[in-house]
Amino acid sequence: MTLVAEDSSSSFKQQKKLLILSSTGGGGHAAAAATIRRVVGDEYAIHIIHPIDQLRIWSVPYAERIYNQMLQSGWTRSMNFIVRHIAPHLFNTREEKLEHIIGTAIEAFDPDLVVSLIPFVNYPATEAARVHNVPYLLITTDNNLRNWVHGLEKLKHPQFKVTIGNDLPTSRDLLLEKNIPEESILTIGLPLRPEFIEVKDNAKIKQELGIEPNKPVILLMMGGAGGNKAFEYAKKVGRMDFSAHLVVVAGRNQKLFDDLNRLKIHYNNTMSVFGYTDRVADLMAVADVIITKPGPGTINEALAMQLPMLIDNTERSLFWERVNVDVVLNYGVGERIRHPDQIRGLLSSYLEDVGVQKALKAAFTSVPPNRFNGTIKGIIDEMASPLSRYGFKSTTLDQSRVAEVLD
Repeated sequence: MTLVAEDSSSSFKQQKKLLILSSTGGGGHAAAAATIRRVVGDEYAIHIIHPIDQLRIWSVPYAERIYNQMLQSGWTRSMNFIVRHIAPHLFNTREEKLEHIIGTAIEAFDPDLVVSLIPFVNYPATEAARVHNVPYLLITTDNNLRNWVHGLEKLKHPQFKVTIGNDLPTSRDLLLEKNIPEESILTIGLPLRPEFIEVKDNAKIKQELGIEPNKPVILLMMGGAGGNKAFEYAKKVGRMDFSAHLVVVAGRNQKLFDDLNRLKIHYNNTMSVFGYTDRVADLMAVADVIITKPGPGTINEALAMQLPMLIDNTERSLFWERVNVDVVLNYGVGERIRHPDQIRGLLSSYLEDVGVQKALKAAFTSVPPNRFNGTIKGIIDEMASPLSRYGFKSTTLDQSRVAEVLD
């Protein structure tokens, strides 16, 4: 077996090490890994592996890339069926292989803590960590944890914790059904890059991006799998006379980027098209509304930026993303678009109705602040402490007792 890893440095001078289990399926896992890397800084050597790709399901290399291609092709119904009915069986029959893959990585890197950012593999991964006496932290990036809790009813690891975004029936309640102890469940928010909680200079950002100061801004982001849908929305919204600036993020989809730049829009509107960009937080800061799909990453970021949302619900969505629409509706900070005929009316109310704007602003005050960046390093530090391997819950212990245990 070839072990593939990404190292945060070329040396191992850092005092502690993290082994991160990540995925190339979707962008949320990589974004979460990057967030952890930034939050912990140089205090940890970080090693990232992709155990699902190493598993070689049906002898197919890079199965997660096939997953991405299916999503980009709009095969949502097929993906729902596969993930709901086929994937659990596949992972059930490969628990020993997964435990071996992750155990081999633990032996190679000797981490102080294993951090998982991915679903399906967590029971065999916790077993690998338990056998090697390494604490295990599961950081979820979804609000529906059905795929994440797979097999965890068999959990034996005594040093296990899991972070969740919200206390929902699909998150906390689901973990409790799997007999995960209350004290092991930490509600701190989904992973959030630091730039989404920074104070922004909106006037400066608009000037840098060439956006007229007084024009309302409509941000359109459909993620890596939403190329066709993004073009349809840009075409429809761009032709509506809102005297607005439309910002469309095409990501790494070069065809979409080129098609958008050739798009004809209403003469009172203007438009900027971005490929892959690290300025999403800036774009959200200056936007008045975002049109997006119900992916947890973008919705989590928009909630943090207090950006009103219109969520595309014109077609069937991935089953594990549907709860994100409910979160937005329950907070009252957005609406769903069920039919294209709703777009004009919804945008008119969000951009022009002062009463709606005041109601949205008030609704955001009920949204709990995202505490991920402020708390995750403390959680990692405590779990990665040598004391955690001996079952202690705090590092503030009598020093003579510590010496006795570690001797």
